[in-house]
Amino acid sequence: MNDREAKQKVVDAGIRLVKSGLIARTWGNVSCRISDTHFVISPSGRDYLTLTPEEIVTVALADLSYSGEIKPSSEKGVHAEIYKYSPDCRFIIHTHQENASVISALGLDSIKVDPAFELLGNTIICASYGLPGTKKLRRGIGEALKGTKGHAIIMRNHGAVCFGRDEEEAFQAASDLEKASGLFIEKKFREITDSTSFDADRMRQYVLSKLARVPAGAVDSARPYCNSERTADGFILHGCEKGDIAVTLGQLGGDLPDEAKIHNEIYRSNLKIHYIMHADTPDIMTVSRAGITLYPHVDDFAQIIGTKVKTVLAVPVSIASALRNTSAVLVKNSGALCCGASESDAGAVQMILQKNCKARISGTLFDGIKPISRFDSRLMRFVYLKKYSKQIGANKL
Repeated sequence: MNDREAKQKVVDAGIRLVKSGLIARTWGNVSCRISDTHFVISPSGRDYLTLTPEEIVTVALADLSYSGEIKPSSEKGVHAEIYKYSPDCRFIIHTHQENASVISALGLDSIKVDPAFELLGNTIICASYGLPGTKKLRRGIGEALKGTKGHAIIMRNHGAVCFGRDEEEAFQAASDLEKASGLFIEKKFREITDSTSFDADRMRQYVLSKLARVPAGAVDSARPYCNSERTADGFILHGCEKGDIAVTLGQLGGDLPDEAKIHNEIYRSNLKIHYIMHADTPDIMTVSRAGITLYPHVDDFAQIIGTKVKTVLAVPVSIASALRNTSAVLVKNSGALCCGASESDAGAVQMILQKNCKARISGTLFDGIKPISRFDSRLMRFVYLKKYSKQIGANKL
């Protein structure tokens, strides 16, 4: 395969990653081996949906060197480690898929999987934790490779890396990994409750009984149903019972829905927020009902959302205040409000919040889980705000 063909495959696989829901925004990465000494990999901080072959970077296996002004993915070292260990491997995808990310947060060294998932080799290793892009993370992958016979490794508190002889095998490994990870959680719940079948709603109710800090029935009935986007003089509420509603900032009252006050206060208090998305998936609803503060269990939460997400009552000032240093807030019994500079950004926040809520729920089945350390969470958040988010913004221009 020549360089041009390999780069086009990486472009195509990046689009496939986004559309499959295996990653959010520019998170995750793709590479393809082109020789015994080099591979091509997706660049750092660029939108997969607009990538061109010219933006794919060629990297040397030996020392990770590259030429040109475009930076390769910060996880190039992880890819190099796999290519060096497995000469037959020619394609790698690093994903942030939901179920595998949940497993990554449980603190396990490995999980057993059904032999029917042949590409997974019966046991999936959970590599030791390392901050994104570090030698520690790379070393953890190297050690995990020694203990696996499969084509997928879970990266502790991070995601997964799946590989194969070609793109199809790598994506099949990712698909199998997601199914096997989900089945592993289901099996644990059945064992705890001595059940012969699995019911997701029953599991959430079981977990809620363990997490909730308020008496059953203590319900705040306010629910912010609408999404919204900022306009020149206010905002537009989307998805309301009466359709889209244009609101001038500060001019409330009349027959406007109650949540207009919430959106008004958020936009008034934070000029960087331009889109607000209401998230009410079953997992997010469960955590909002528990009334807890959610901490990062996967590192993209720390980077994109913040070091914690509080649960507050549906009071405009309380919600706006809780969003001061984060991109999301849990509203008691009402799900969450996910915010960003655009609808796409808010959607990424929702996707990551959902994953972290599911990790918190599943962790309760395994005697609880520990969040990423406060120091690491703050460091990742700082680096993201000062460097990576600006890089993404520059690449959009």
